[in-house]
Amino acid sequence: MGDRANVGIRTSSNDIIFLYLHWGGEDRHHIVANAIAHAMPRDGDESYFTRIFVSRVIDTDWDKETGVGMAINSLPACGDGYDVPIYDYATQTIGFYTEVWDESDEVVEHTKIEYPRDMYLAEFGMREAGSFA
Repeated sequence: MGDRANVGIRTSSNDIIFLYLHWGGEDRHHIVANAIAHAMPRDGDESYFTRIFVSRVIDTDWDKETGVGMAINSLPACGDGYDVPIYDYATQTIGFYTEVWDESDEVVEHTKIEYPRDMYLAEFGMREAGSFA
């Protein structure tokens, strides 16, 4: 059936690139933390940072017909009720959002949970807080 979830990255122009994961919902925070950690060497170059982030989330599913979907400013598909972590490139924070689906369209609502980047990486098992400063 799958373990579906959505994750995202907000650009400095306030657009959000959403990635739908058919598998990995329970691991979504580890997946996002891993993607951020790998993109950090290009922290000052948004286009490269974003490309590395997206590549790491997609991982080995590039050549597969299914597994990962992508959309700009709207959710690609419905997840399995997990929160939606969104990395904000400009503020270097990760906000947690809730999927809300209704008759007209899908939206995400902020849950008021927000992590500074290093705290998020420490919380979700990447490295100790402050190690990327």
